[in-house]
Amino acid sequence: MKFALTLLLFCFTMPYQVGAQNQKVLDSLENVYRSSNDDKHKLKISGDLCWSYGSTNFDKALFYGKAELQLAEKLKDSASIALAYSDIGNTYTRVNNLKEALAYHLKSYNLREKLGLKAKAAGSISNIAIIYKQMGNFKDALDYMHRSLKIYEAANDELRQALVLSNIGNVYMNYEKYSAAKESYDRVIILAKKNNSSSSLASAYSGLMKYYFQLKQYDKALQNGLLAARYLKQLDMKADLAAVENTIGQVYFEKGKYVEAMKYYSNSLEFRLFMKDKLGIASCYKNIGACYAELKDFPTAEQYVNQSIVLFKELNSKDYLREAYDILGDIYEAKQDYITSLKFFKESAAMKDSIYNKQSTDKINELQIAYQTEKKMQQIVLLNQENKIQKLVLFKRNIFLGVALAALVITILLGFLLYNSIKLKQAARLQAEVIKQQDMATKAVLNAEENERKRISGELHDGLGQMFSAVKMNLSALTEDLSFKNAQSEKMFSKTLNLIDESCKEVRSISHQMAPNVLLKSGLATAIRDFISKIDSRKLKIKLETFGLQERLDKSIETVLYRVIQETVNNVIKHAGANSLDIQLTKDEEGINAMIEDNGKGFDITQLEKFEGIGLKNIRSRVEYLKGTVDFSSSPGSGTLVAIYIPL
Repeated sequence: MKFALTLLLFCFTMPYQVGAQNQKVLDSLENVYRSSNDDKHKLKISGDLCWSYGSTNFDKALFYGKAELQLAEKLKDSASIALAYSDIGNTYTRVNNLKEALAYHLKSYNLREKLGLKAKAAGSISNIAIIYKQMGNFKDALDYMHRSLKIYEAANDELRQALVLSNIGNVYMNYEKYSAAKESYDRVIILAKKNNSSSSLASAYSGLMKYYFQLKQYDKALQNGLLAARYLKQLDMKADLAAVENTIGQVYFEKGKYVEAMKYYSNSLEFRLFMKDKLGIASCYKNIGACYAELKDFPTAEQYVNQSIVLFKELNSKDYLREAYDILGDIYEAKQDYITSLKFFKESAAMKDSIYNKQSTDKINELQIAYQTEKKMQQIVLLNQENKIQKLVLFKRNIFLGVALAALVITILLGFLLYNSIKLKQAARLQAEVIKQQDMATKAVLNAEENERKRISGELHDGLGQMFSAVKMNLSALTEDLSFKNAQSEKMFSKTLNLIDESCKEVRSISHQMAPNVLLKSGLATAIRDFISKIDSRKLKIKLETFGLQERLDKSIETVLYRVIQETVNNVIKHAGANSLDIQLTKDEEGINAMIEDNGKGFDITQLEKFEGIGLKNIRSRVEYLKGTVDFSSSPGSGTLVAIYIPL
């Protein structure tokens, strides 16, 4: 299936550039825009409002974009006119109105070239490349992308390099050049982390989701997709989130979870209908139709796919149209209408030949080789320059220093290096010993805690529990020998026996929670299921998914993860006010991921220290003991996500 559309647009002059604009700030800006009489000030604000509304409200974004253009023309400010063209083009691109978007970006590019604004022109080149990609013109798209990448590399602009590399990776994915695509996404992650860019990380994880999807590694695809969605939610990038949710739906589709897939498709469709994104709407229709086909509801499936075909034809989106024909072919084949089925399969094959012809593929290979060759030549030139500089420095030093002085300098240098090396080794040994002692201390604390739990559990079970049982037995034995003055006394005696019986059960339950035998006997997954089965599902509905936990883990890892999840669930019950909780445990060759997400009241993540009591500190210390990491993602009213990673 074709992947959902992920458009990474470029912004070059954004004083209010943030991922998630507070609506109050936007309302305030609109009030300032309406009340201001300063055209220069209104020009700046209208551009900011156009960009900010671009991912959430198409009509408002277009209104302020055109207002920005009118003000720029009134002021006869050519650079601002070019920027307004770009902002309007980006607005149309976000809703996949590619014809209008291309027209405005070409206007912006031509004007910026005329004005000599090289960096701005590079941004227009990048946006034009994205549009060509969405039109299915991959050859020209890759050509434009490499042109903009060269400009950003020359300017050492790493953030925009990351954006272009992400789009290059997407084109390589279309041409099934998976290793080249992954190389691009990996470079994006390096640049994004170096520059602390959450939007670039979201783009890279979205690309890696597609990469693992094509390799049929669906668990890894889902893991990267959920990471991308988490960043996009934090940034309030709703248009991109809709695209990622559409692709997550496709992952669930391939896993055979059609109901779960439909949920993500519907989320994506709802926002795209609001944004009037015809191509995105058509993509969702196509995918929903495929789900209904798998569920054997052929009339509904055919209805959705035909709706998508109408839009794909209107937009001249050949690649998506080819996939819609494939789905219709499968539907008619399942209905045993083989003549109609063959007709649609032929339409799909003809469409594929027109898109992925040999000439385009050869051009893609040529561009890739040319880019790699140019990079190597640049490295060779740089190395030659460095060699010349080193030779010149050595020559001058040999002239000014005599043999005796050189020997003295070398002796001093060696002594200093030796002294420094000894100090570094001592510091390293000391640091290693400190880390070792910290690990031992942490391990001792955890072991002591578990041993104390087992001891208290044993005392409760064998001591207090047995005493309660003996008391109940003795009182029961006395029942026959006792005569009660009245019915009320007999009823009170019966209630007392019941209280003792309930106390026995409570002691046994606490004992098992403190040292669950099921963890020792059956492993982590079974122990967690046993734990959550004892929680009242009417108050908190818990969904548990596990992947790759067929084999037992190391005892310390199972114990730590069980306690951490137990503590997290208890925190949700006590503080979150949630009625739904999702727990996902995934194990692969690299490590174990635990995702725990509730729909409770959440909290401000920037104020985490205010909420970090003993429970959260225990979670952190246990995970750090296993060299793992724990991240909290939350905002007021949006629930909480706890992401834990334990390396193996």
